[in-house]
Amino acid sequence: MRKVFQQSMGSLLCLCLLSACGTASTPSASNTSGSDGCSAAGKTHTLYTSAPAAQGDWPLFRGDLRRDGAAISGGSSVLTLAWSYCMGAAILSSPAVSAGVVYIASTNGIIAALDARSGHVLWQFRAGGALYSSPSVLNGVVYIGALDGFVYAVDAASGRLHWRSQVDSVGAKIWSSPAVNNGLVIIGAASTLSEKPKIPGEVLAFDAATGAVRWRAWSEPGGAAGGGIWSSPAIDVARGVVYVGIGDPDDGAEALDLHDGHVLWHWRSVVRDVADTDVGSGPLLYSDSRGQPRIAVGGKDGSLYSLDAQNGHVLWHTHVGDHVFSSPAFADGTLYVIAVLGRRSVSWAVDAETGANHWQHAIPVIVYGSPAIVGQTLYIGIGDAFGPGDGGVEVLDAATGDQVQYADLHSAVTSSPAVLLSWLYVGAHDGNVYAFVR
Repeated sequence: MRKVFQQSMGSLLCLCLLSACGTASTPSASNTSGSDGCSAAGKTHTLYTSAPAAQGDWPLFRGDLRRDGAAISGGSSVLTLAWSYCMGAAILSSPAVSAGVVYIASTNGIIAALDARSGHVLWQFRAGGALYSSPSVLNGVVYIGALDGFVYAVDAASGRLHWRSQVDSVGAKIWSSPAVNNGLVIIGAASTLSEKPKIPGEVLAFDAATGAVRWRAWSEPGGAAGGGIWSSPAIDVARGVVYVGIGDPDDGAEALDLHDGHVLWHWRSVVRDVADTDVGSGPLLYSDSRGQPRIAVGGKDGSLYSLDAQNGHVLWHTHVGDHVFSSPAFADGTLYVIAVLGRRSVSWAVDAETGANHWQHAIPVIVYGSPAIVGQTLYIGIGDAFGPGDGGVEVLDAATGDQVQYADLHSAVTSSPAVLLSWLYVGAHDGNVYAFVR
């Protein structure tokens, strides 16, 4: 991961030096029309007063445990900005939405709970480190990992801390977003972005009720350094299998038994990585036309791979650019992936059975966020996640790749969209979470 982010390390190190208070609070929030570019943390700006109720849930990164980025069809493809809320620091985490509440985290270590319709703040909780992990919400609890190496479980209604548990590898950071299933909170651990020092990568399963470690799986034999888990796990609930992407020294992906963490298979995209080609994007679980499970995963080697989910064998791969940083989306037999080419990006739609190209769409800047697909509409957060600059949300016709709309937010949109029946939520580099009616 390190080479991609070297130019941003100064600012990232500053973001990581955060203090912890571990308490919930309820700050005051005021409503105005328009936005001040997030000059006042804890402030809500209302721009659309006839917003509909927020129906549906998007309770974790990419929407569900398959991480397919697909939402229920409905609503309009066109976005209208309804409100924004200032978190006070850049947002690289993606929103989660459950029971009419948006949960969002920022690089200042704050998790906020916001009314999904109005943007009014309900509570805030401060973790002990910067938050790049996206929250997962299940059974009234919010789970998230932080760069202090702790996993936090926070009451979804009040912001009260239930438990926090630390990864035991010295210097471990949590970039991964948790997957919660079968009473377990499953998450990956990796090094700092510079990988100095390089810590042992691992997947851990914490007890969802107590925070006790139920099992761990080292990426490298005997817990040797390397094999960072930057990506967010996907889970095949029916088969009881966890899938993760893995970084150097041997880049690729692996499948683990959900119940005890033993390795079922380990696939390598690159053996003995010398060019920083980690698999940092999260795997996507989908089914082919015969109902057989497959894994789609992109690598920093610039390829999108389709793997047999039962044994890790490569079924096809397509070279789409210099790097793939984000996770793909899937719907109706098509995979949607964003590739980076130099200082720009290309959105691809490829046949999920064969890898054949349906269309390409050029994007003039780097994109790190993962797309969301709703019926025949594709939503993409636009902007460089690790630097200031313009950005917004691009809306594409999923059948053709033609642009339907560009919602310009004048700040890089650095998280992946969370999509409900009539709403879309994203976080931006300027510290705002933005809510659109669609």
